[in-house]
Amino acid sequence: MASSTAPAPPEMTPYIEDVDLSGFKGMNLSLLQPSPYSRVVGDWETLVLGTPAEYQEIALGLIPVVILLIRFGCNTYMAIRLLESRREAVFWLNLIQTIVGVIACVCAVMRGLMPWTISCHGTTYSAILDLYVGTSSIVGILFAKAYYGTRRSRAVLCLGVMSIFLTFAVGFVANWSQATFEYGARRCAMALDYRWIVAKFSVDIISNVSLSGCFLYTMWMQCRNRKHHIFWMFFQDGLIYGFGVIISNVIVTTLVLTMRSLAFWHAHMYGIDYCMISTLACWQLWQTRTRRAKKSVPKLLKIEDLNIAKK
Repeated sequence: MASSTAPAPPEMTPYIEDVDLSGFKGMNLSLLQPSPYSRVVGDWETLVLGTPAEYQEIALGLIPVVILLIRFGCNTYMAIRLLESRREAVFWLNLIQTIVGVIACVCAVMRGLMPWTISCHGTTYSAILDLYVGTSSIVGILFAKAYYGTRRSRAVLCLGVMSIFLTFAVGFVANWSQATFEYGARRCAMALDYRWIVAKFSVDIISNVSLSGCFLYTMWMQCRNRKHHIFWMFFQDGLIYGFGVIISNVIVTTLVLTMRSLAFWHAHMYGIDYCMISTLACWQLWQTRTRRAKKSVPKLLKIEDLNIAKK
């Protein structure tokens, strides 16, 4: 009589003969299949999971996730306060990009503390949501500021629509450009295709260059109209965001492509990058609100200013 547990076909378990699975239970070998579209940076087929220290290393990944969750929580609070004061499209986009970050962090924490509540693929897809919904919202916020600053220039509108579309498209493709694995004590690892990493970096640079051009055009228009306070506001926002985002993108892309030991940490690396961009965008909107509030507060008059003669 034939055995009821037939062995898995060879194509279902590629290269697992090179992996030391001794001492590990609950390993789902079917999840060791990389995506057919993915060429992951990292020697996944020769991973040696031989000691409990590997569990502890992945468990440490919860520490940065909790820190990111706290930061996104603060950003969400600021976004809600901004939306209460002015219910405009920009502030709705700001709230969306902060909530998306909170969702991704909550899913990651749930997977680490209660792995039976959410699958590895569910955690991965929630993290990828940042890359196309959250990042596209941030790009929309910045181009909206440039669009209204240039009195609704059609050129700025076209550049903004193109940048938002490219950002959303390259982020959405990440769903098919990643490889997710479950191993050792139900821990998850996710790595991204190196071609997707290069494509995202290229789109980010194109968006930053386009946005910088729009901000420069806006500053030129405001300077020509002698509105120097608006000029300096755009200069400050563009300088902080431009340098911050470019430096963050360059560092993350360089680390991901050159350090093979970080193949486990792609989701964390891009999560930190997204948190930095989200915080900059939210902080800029908050500073704009603060500046407007200070201008609207009437100055208190001193007795000397009233020129009241003493009796």
